[in-house]
Amino acid sequence: MRDWRQMNIRFPTMLLIGVALMGQQKKNKFEITEVRATGCVRQAAESQCLLLETLDGATIYSFVAAPKPDLDTVITIQGKSHQGKSECKQGIPIDIVDWEPTDQMCAAPAQPKK
Repeated sequence: MRDWRQMNIRFPTMLLIGVALMGQQKKNKFEITEVRATGCVRQAAESQCLLLETLDGATIYSFVAAPKPDLDTVITIQGKSHQGKSECKQGIPIDIVDWEPTDQMCAAPAQPKK
């Protein structure tokens, strides 16, 4: 027969250890703080948002910029990680600090097949 007093002590202790470990995992989460990337400017689903698809196609950032760069041009952006909820729903949201055109054009994005 098990000693219920020991079980009453072990369960809360294990629960506290589990909660502490879960809190520690959140602190170790990797975050991008600064971004510098070159890529093609695309229109996002939201009218005020733009997308930057990196030249290697590996990453898509979403941002709002004023003045807006021309679509289908190559630009270099400097920015920082967006904090909080973003109005842009596609890509990784960033806050633009600066952007510069490269005087290059992108190939038009592929049209979906019908």
